[in-house]
Amino acid sequence: MPKGQHTFNIINLALAAIGTAAGVFGAIFAYAQITAWTPELPGFSSKDRFSCALQPDTQNGGEVWTVMYRNDQTKKPWLKMVNNFGDEWNTQKRCDAIAQRLEGFRQDGLIGFSHRTDPKTLNQSVICAVTRLDRSTCNLLVTLKPGVDGYESLRRMIEAKKNGTTVDQGSNDSNTVSMSATRPKFISFEDQLATEDTKAGVSANK
Repeated sequence: MPKGQHTFNIINLALAAIGTAAGVFGAIFAYAQITAWTPELPGFSSKDRFSCALQPDTQNGGEVWTVMYRNDQTKKPWLKMVNNFGDEWNTQKRCDAIAQRLEGFRQDGLIGFSHRTDPKTLNQSVICAVTRLDRSTCNLLVTLKPGVDGYESLRRMIEAKKNGTTVDQGSNDSNTVSMSATRPKFISFEDQLATEDTKAGVSANK
């Protein structure tokens, strides 16, 4: 085959490959427009139940990064990341970090959530998670803004999951912190989990 013809064939093959890739991308984009599909952040596998994705913001318009949970039937939005703390900790990074923490707690046998003060920030409450792997430890999930009521934030978070709605991730609560002994510090979450996640023997190795 003449050298010129060989080069011509290679160029045609390259153009065909580019055209095919563009066609596939176009088909995916069209599917996204028709079905309102929104991309998820990389780093989550198909086996994960907690993940992070862009979701429509029905209150403010546009889209907002949201922690998702996939139960036995479907995947639903849950915690909206509405506060941006700068490029180093923007809503996308916060959503990713919280979803990955939740997924880790789920694999350790997530049973519920609590709230407590943070030794590093004594004027701030944190929402923390309790697992079957270590019931005596409440692992940090999110740190709330100064003056935010940990119990109220936790209560709204659990109610949103039960009602199938979304909630702004705890930092916009204007209530002051209350130390009332009558308010429960632990709220079970097991009734909101998929059947697989409520089985005994869930471990970090699963």
